[in-house]
Amino acid sequence: MEQSYLRELASDTEYFGYYLAGLVADKLDEGHSLGYSHRDYCGMGLEKNDKGEYLYGELYDGGMMIPSKFTNRESFVEWLAFQSTASLARLNDKEEFYRGNQTLTRQRLEQFIGQSFGKF
Repeated sequence: MEQSYLRELASDTEYFGYYLAGLVADKLDEGHSLGYSHRDYCGMGLEKNDKGEYLYGELYDGGMMIPSKFTNRESFVEWLAFQSTASLARLNDKEEFYRGNQTLTRQRLEQFIGQSFGKF
């Protein structure tokens, strides 16, 4: 992965905050999911399952593998609110391939909800 791209991801440490996290949860509640769907590794994604759990995990061939589960909206929003582009960029992953590779960023979350808030 290009070092300048990884440095850019690492520098974006601003928390997403409750407002953005709540809007992402709203979109998941509507039945949408966030993630790429192509062959092999598709990066990291978010979805809500039929049990009402919010999921965050790796996508392979468009399907989520061994996700982190949040049993309710409140716990998901609390977790996502205190994440950032840097914290979700997998910058410390043992395998270099995953560092910054199709990870969730503020920009992807804003595209998902259809709003851009810009830098604060």
